[in-house]
Amino acid sequence: MSIINSHGVDIYYELHGEAERTLIFAHGMGGNGAIWFNQIAEFCQDYQVLVFDHRYFARSPCSKDQFDPAKFPDDIIKIMDKEGIDSAVFVCQSMGGWTGSQMAILYPDRVDGLVMSHTPGIFYHPEVKNEQQVDALVSGIGDVYTSPALAADFPEKNMTATILYAQISGFNNIENSVIPRKIAEAEIGINTDSIGGYNIPTLFITGELDNLFPAAYIQKLSTCVPEAEFSNLGQVGHSSYFESPIAFNSELRSFLKTYEL
Repeated sequence: MSIINSHGVDIYYELHGEAERTLIFAHGMGGNGAIWFNQIAEFCQDYQVLVFDHRYFARSPCSKDQFDPAKFPDDIIKIMDKEGIDSAVFVCQSMGGWTGSQMAILYPDRVDGLVMSHTPGIFYHPEVKNEQQVDALVSGIGDVYTSPALAADFPEKNMTATILYAQISGFNNIENSVIPRKIAEAEIGINTDSIGGYNIPTLFITGELDNLFPAAYIQKLSTCVPEAEFSNLGQVGHSSYFESPIAFNSELRSFLKTYEL
């Protein structure tokens, strides 16, 4: 458990395992570094696993004005440099996609692979639209029973995990509406037509019950990113890494094996 300072904000992070290769997990707005417990346990024997709290979240508190998604890459590079991590595979959930995709575009030499879990990140294409009103839906994240971050039927399937998700999310102490507004204000999106030379192994993961970034939207967007792969995990919601960790971890391990990452 460590802290680095980036642009005046103390960023909390943890390292698990001692392998040569590193996986960096970037959480979404419903979670923080603790939300990756299923992935830490699965991968820390084979990889060095780095989890952290994005600025403004949980153990990386800051003002709303200091929450600037354009600073996400600087925050993670500070951690990587301190820990001597030259490059890593980034596994990014929802909002965390704005961390990994910025890294892939701005600092491709630091990114061995990119997993975009239920997220477009900074990627967009004029002909691919998300019809959902994400800014309206995210206001419910953290609600025990109706969070759009989980499939609508997940409480019926696993009430214990539903409550755990809400408990971890509750530690963030954030104002949910700040996130989509600040992402929009940052103006960091990139038209995929402009990234023809992009060659980072990339996997987009989604599920049929995702109400924030629907599967059809993510699938279409994935075809606009050069050589990107796409995986639909079926009847899971926006947080497949949490709702169906065995399937998610299996898909991630397969991706890592395919590219020898």
